[in-house]
Amino acid sequence: MFSESTLQRFIVVMNRHLPAQRRALADLLLEKEPCYEGKDGNRYKLDMAELQYLDSLLDFFDKGKLRIPILVMTDTGGDCGAWKVTGRVEAKVIAKVLERDLDTEDMVRFFHPHLHELRKKLPTSTTIMYMP
Repeated sequence: MFSESTLQRFIVVMNRHLPAQRRALADLLLEKEPCYEGKDGNRYKLDMAELQYLDSLLDFFDKGKLRIPILVMTDTGGDCGAWKVTGRVEAKVIAKVLERDLDTEDMVRFFHPHLHELRKKLPTSTTIMYMP
């Protein structure tokens, strides 16, 4: 099978698109062409309509706290394959988008049909993070 180091290298390659640094939604809304830079050096454009939609879901106190892109992670803690978003503000906004309840104050968990719905609604402001 795979050695531990081979598995780790494989995961690094699968996650090379992740942002080098996540940016505040409030800052991105001020830009003409919002984007972020990935660890792979590529620039990823963000759709302004998506950013405005996310902004409309936030209350006054959370507007400056949401970081983009929102990381959707594999959730290997359960019996079957699932996805999760962590972070108090991130989980709250994704729960609103998917019309789901939070699992904890800072996590929302969902399954593949929900992931499909989420990526359809927010294709540029969410990204997938693979975890072992």
